[in-house]
Amino acid sequence: MNALIHKLRNFFLTLSPEKTLFEGIGLYSKVRVTKTGDRLNLYTGENFLQTYYNTRVNPQGNYFDWYLILPWFSGIFQGNIESLLILGLGGGSQVKLFNQVYNVKNITGVEIDPLIISLGKQYFDLNETNLTTISIDAYSFFDTSRQKYSHIIVDNFKENVFDVNCQSPSFFEKIHKHLTTDGVLLLNKLKDDPSNANVKKELKDFFETVVEINISYNTFFIATDSAKAPKNAADVQHLLLKASELNKALKFFRLLKLQSINVI
Repeated sequence: MNALIHKLRNFFLTLSPEKTLFEGIGLYSKVRVTKTGDRLNLYTGENFLQTYYNTRVNPQGNYFDWYLILPWFSGIFQGNIESLLILGLGGGSQVKLFNQVYNVKNITGVEIDPLIISLGKQYFDLNETNLTTISIDAYSFFDTSRQKYSHIIVDNFKENVFDVNCQSPSFFEKIHKHLTTDGVLLLNKLKDDPSNANVKKELKDFFETVVEINISYNTFFIATDSAKAPKNAADVQHLLLKASELNKALKFFRLLKLQSINVI
């Protein structure tokens, strides 16, 4: 029923006129903010939809919602996130989502383009009191900080191309050093990216547990050293089922099929 509601909502959204709120040139490409009904859209480059966020819907009813699986993979998550680092902040839809579903103490959002940070604050209401934004490239960020984070999201795309520096062994080593003992990493890639085979092997060189999850056209790589992390696909499915029972906003976790999960 929920899937049907989301499909109908998206269908009616296509019937709404799209209004341009901003158009300009960012650090690397064209940037455009539009509004379609209640949905705000951030485009970069040649009309690539980088971020969108519906102000009246939570969860959003798309693959973005699945980032919410991140904290559960420690196996000890109780609903509180001490520190969340987002590399590739964009319009900040993940900030909104995590703040609405979990109790997050501190969020650090790293975005290379200062214009996009400014647009996030102006149009996407990216002004949460627990958010600190930093304009720097993701690879260099770790050289400027000694802080350890309990959760890290890497979503570092330029249009539909993932930053090659953010899938290198040296980058994964930096992430590993900046995660807490039971911390968890989520790396978002396109499913058909040929580099994914190397990514999961390299992650396994640094982390005890690496899980590959396929959602729509994307693949999430989740990595942790937590001793309580799930050990097989059935454990993952059981963990997310339990999460959906504890938090009604996470009911969609029940849709994840066993064949979409691979514990490496």
